[in-house]
Amino acid sequence: MNSADFKNGEYGDVPPKKGLQAFFRVYSTWALSPEWFRQECWKDVGCKTLQEYLNQNWDGGGEANDLLALLWTWQHGDVTRYFPEDAGDLAKTLGRVKARCLIVPVSTDQYFPPEDSEQEVKALKDGILRVVPSVWGHLAGGGNGTKEDTEFMVREIGEFLKLR
Repeated sequence: MNSADFKNGEYGDVPPKKGLQAFFRVYSTWALSPEWFRQECWKDVGCKTLQEYLNQNWDGGGEANDLLALLWTWQHGDVTRYFPEDAGDLAKTLGRVKARCLIVPVSTDQYFPPEDSEQEVKALKDGILRVVPSVWGHLAGGGNGTKEDTEFMVREIGEFLKLR
């Protein structure tokens, strides 16, 4: 929105590259963990430098209005709104869930830290928590981490589905 080339969302065929690049550069520091940067994990995906990794993976992709819709969802996505009688009490609302739930955060996810998931699982009647041990942060949860990250999730989901 603050990008000079955003044009109030009416940019036509020429996307607001400056704003998108700025957004994704900031996003990359949250999507990946500080440990990922310390361990120079960009080398694990064939990049020689951090700059090369950022250029290849975080330079202005996406659609600006889609990103604004995503941000709006993050700001307003509140399951407690469906139960006004719970007065915003997330634990109370989660306590209404009857389904068995598997919650699989990543140990270094800065958007959805496992500590939050621990509290949510406590509120669920039948919740199971399995934390993916990974330095790939938020990306590991979407299958963009290591082979081991994905194998961990597949294994845990498989075990969960075997439960009755």
